[in-house]
Amino acid sequence: MTRAGTRPVTIPLQETQTRQPHVTVGTDGSEWGDVALDWALRHASTLKATIHVYAAECAGDQTIARRLHAYRWLHATVTASPDSPVQALVAASAHSDLLVLGYRGHHHGPFGLGRSITPILTGTHCDTVVVRGEIRAVRREYGWVTAAIGGAHDPLVLQRAAQAATRSRSRLRLVHAVPLPAARHVETDDPAKVLERAADMVRGLAPDITPSLLLTRSQPHEAIRATTRSDLLVIGPGNQNNRLSMVASTALHLAPCPVLVVKPD
Repeated sequence: MTRAGTRPVTIPLQETQTRQPHVTVGTDGSEWGDVALDWALRHASTLKATIHVYAAECAGDQTIARRLHAYRWLHATVTASPDSPVQALVAASAHSDLLVLGYRGHHHGPFGLGRSITPILTGTHCDTVVVRGEIRAVRREYGWVTAAIGGAHDPLVLQRAAQAATRSRSRLRLVHAVPLPAARHVETDDPAKVLERAADMVRGLAPDITPSLLLTRSQPHEAIRATTRSDLLVIGPGNQNNRLSMVASTALHLAPCPVLVVKPD
């Protein structure tokens, strides 16, 4: 396969298609970079999407070519950009429906999360999946999608979670965390009603799905523990610009499955 500077190498479509979703994935040739590429290709295949691969200079041409060949019916481009991964991927996200990243690469901080992940997530223009967790979850073997609710972006979180469950024919779990009584917190709504409203919204979005409801007594970021045996965790980014919520940050460090962080309009 021939590498390009900023010009993509295109694998032609085998048939003409109308408007397709666009999935972008970044890889640096590390273990999790390759896992993210595999996840993105499976997802693009499900959606019949166009896939754009942004490869770091250290990523292997043959490795990428071999993976793309396994999905040769997809329209794929590969770009090797000299720009920083944050700059390149944030720019690419402006023309994408989904951005996919491995949670760590060749360069990562002391807690294991890649040092580019948070800057990309706070700057991205589209939803982002950070691939991490157990290998069975990455391969979507559990058959569960989990949505963490209780925030300002619940409608979008539920929409994305219902879409993911429908596409993968998975069951859907809604998790709402309520702090323990000893915690300093003023509850503004009945937690059970929060879950009931969310379930009603899911039924409106996907009538064939009956979600499982889980109310957990813990700090919201501790609810990440309830995502075991899930293939995907869907969460909101929080309410502060350029800063992820404690829930999102904890999920990126500790979730046992890939994490979809929605991007509000």
